[in-house]
Amino acid sequence: MTRQPTALAVLLFILCGIGTGIAILGSFGRFGLLTRTERALVVFDTPVPGLSAGAPVTFRGVALGRVEQVNVLPDPARGRTIIPVTIRVRPDLIRVIPPPGTSRPRRIALADLVRDGLQAHLHSQSLVVGRSGIDLDFAPGPSPPPHPGLSHLIEIPARESHWQVLRRTLATLPIHAMAAQWQQARADGRNIATRMDATLPPMRAGFLDVRDRAHATAAALNRAETQTGRAWAVTHTDIDHLQAAARRQVHDRGAEMSAVAQGAHAAMTEARQVRADLRALDADTARTDLAATGRDIAAAGAALHDAARTVRRTPGVLLVGEGK
Repeated sequence: MTRQPTALAVLLFILCGIGTGIAILGSFGRFGLLTRTERALVVFDTPVPGLSAGAPVTFRGVALGRVEQVNVLPDPARGRTIIPVTIRVRPDLIRVIPPPGTSRPRRIALADLVRDGLQAHLHSQSLVVGRSGIDLDFAPGPSPPPHPGLSHLIEIPARESHWQVLRRTLATLPIHAMAAQWQQARADGRNIATRMDATLPPMRAGFLDVRDRAHATAAALNRAETQTGRAWAVTHTDIDHLQAAARRQVHDRGAEMSAVAQGAHAAMTEARQVRADLRALDADTARTDLAATGRDIAAAGAALHDAARTVRRTPGVLLVGEGK
């Protein structure tokens, strides 16, 4: 006789199957039931083309979570639109290098990562299909301002990615003005080329003339330098001859000056001797001789006076004499 399974056995079998399935789901997969995850909010102030629920969230390319929800909040009063994006990530995949002396890297909470400078930016997964994702990374410097009051979740600051900055820059470039400026610059270039074609030949002729004059000036300078060198050589030779003649003159004049000095010394000796002889003369004898000389001079003067009067009275005396 076959025994029919009881309802309790069937219930136990079903519960065991459900438990096994839950265990399998919790043990396998990046976001299993037993995996610790955290939800966070990323608020973008710029458009997020290609971003939708299920898009990957990475940390420098390493899968860290996924996008759960993308909302749009227009703000007409301020003339802007903000896009809150809810993500679910596994912060336990990010571990901080321990300080010296510890053995294992320590796990850190998502709030600590945000406080340490964690920021989010949009990155393109495929330029062909236009899909985008969110990449997390630590950025130096001040963080973008938060958006309080939108959610109770932790907000990860969002910043513009490099390709968003490039896209915004290209979108704001004045293409038409740049094209007009390019056309104007092209026309100006043609005008300059035409003017140069008309101006360069005379300038070239002037440059050639200046070059020829420069060559002639250089040749004249070379000739003048050669002549100056020759004249300096002759002058140097003349200076040498003058120096030799001066040395000879100094030598000869030295001998003559020595002879003159000897003669002067002898004259001084004779003068001293004469002065001594004069001092040795008798003073009375000298006075007597001087008195006699004075009388002779007086008599001669009187005779001359008489002769002069005679000549004035009788000029013929000079021819025939006084006795005749």
